[in-house]
Amino acid sequence: MTSLSATLLVTSLLLCGLVVEHVWTAVADKPPMGWNSWNHFACDGLNEKVVLQAAEALVSTGLKKAGYQYVNLDNCWQEPTRAANGSIVPSRERFPNWEHMIYKIHDMGLLFGLYTDFGLTTCGEKAPGSWEHEEQDAKSYAFWNVDYVKDDDCKAPPGVLSPPGYKKMSEALRATGREIVFSVKQSQPIESARSVCNLRRVTHDIKDTFYDMMREVEVNHDDGLAKYAGPGFWNDMDMIEIGNGNMTFTEEKTHMAFWCLLKSPLILGNDLSNMSQQTVDLLSSDNAIAINQNSLGIQGTRLTAFDSGLTVAIAILTNCSEAAAAHHEWHVDRGVLLRNMATGNCLSSMGPAPGDFPSPLQPVVLPCNETDAYQQWEYANSTNQFISKATGLCLDIAKATIPKYQLRMVKCEKNKAQQKFSPVGDHGNIQSMFKDYS
Repeated sequence: MTSLSATLLVTSLLLCGLVVEHVWTAVADKPPMGWNSWNHFACDGLNEKVVLQAAEALVSTGLKKAGYQYVNLDNCWQEPTRAANGSIVPSRERFPNWEHMIYKIHDMGLLFGLYTDFGLTTCGEKAPGSWEHEEQDAKSYAFWNVDYVKDDDCKAPPGVLSPPGYKKMSEALRATGREIVFSVKQSQPIESARSVCNLRRVTHDIKDTFYDMMREVEVNHDDGLAKYAGPGFWNDMDMIEIGNGNMTFTEEKTHMAFWCLLKSPLILGNDLSNMSQQTVDLLSSDNAIAINQNSLGIQGTRLTAFDSGLTVAIAILTNCSEAAAAHHEWHVDRGVLLRNMATGNCLSSMGPAPGDFPSPLQPVVLPCNETDAYQQWEYANSTNQFISKATGLCLDIAKATIPKYQLRMVKCEKNKAQQKFSPVGDHGNIQSMFKDYS
């Protein structure tokens, strides 16, 4: 397939009043944002001091204000054996003040998460897994006021697949009555994952290389996972490697853009107590985070990739109820162009390689070219339609599987509500006049 390591044009069209049916839940209605200990500290570096320093850094750097709130411990927080009564026990050496540490994290306005494995032991046989202790462990997590559980799949009992183990832990966590985000690995079939968990990993553990980061993106696209994502359930492309030093800043910007666009949880994996201001600024990018945290929860999808220039153009829909940041704002420029206020790019009724597009055509976002007929639009005041000057087709909102609504170019029908738009507001936001799909 054509590589996604390309110039990424990310934008959104502000559509008002759409009724979008999603399975809303009180937990993970947006992709979780926070920090995890594994990528940088692994087992050897994990201890109470490191965790509290990470929590304090979330607050002091402004990352908490940007939306990062979970402080998650990965493997090795446990003692290597259970207590006599079967209870899971925090490492006394690493976390001598376990419950007080959790209290301090919550007192900072943050949330706390930890790691387990559905099998007999955790990965690397470092600690006991939750197999046949699901209810007991879930009660311990709730007693400790845990807010997030990451469940691995390393050491299953012979002949046992992960789905039964994940379902047991899922039911046990729900039975506690505490709202806990539940994250599992890709061994849980995607078709049933939404009923079991909030997050499902896309592929194997990420590494701090551009190639490995892009592998996560490619798998997410190739496996058609976008149709499963939405409020309460997200495709997890693993922790973010930004700030760990092995990628260039341009590669890290691509990393951030894709994680936000594809609605992956934004779980940082670097040393938060030792970051450059450049790293902090990238991780707290308002525009990128706003796309990731958009309330409709529509995962970005690739419309096409062009071999000449390798451009990926992706459109996202959002609600007017949210503050209209510049990346949501469109302006009718010079009477013919539909220009995005943040990117300066324009909506085109057809890309440069028409044969690549399905029928009906999907509009794409491209660098503005006022001489390109495909970027020239006529607004018909009498019918409230945007008509492509190149094709004579009208901009239309179509019901789809994922996202729930897509823009497309179809034959103009003057009474069709899905084709009615009204430029409104000081910034020229384009408001859909389409209220629902009946």
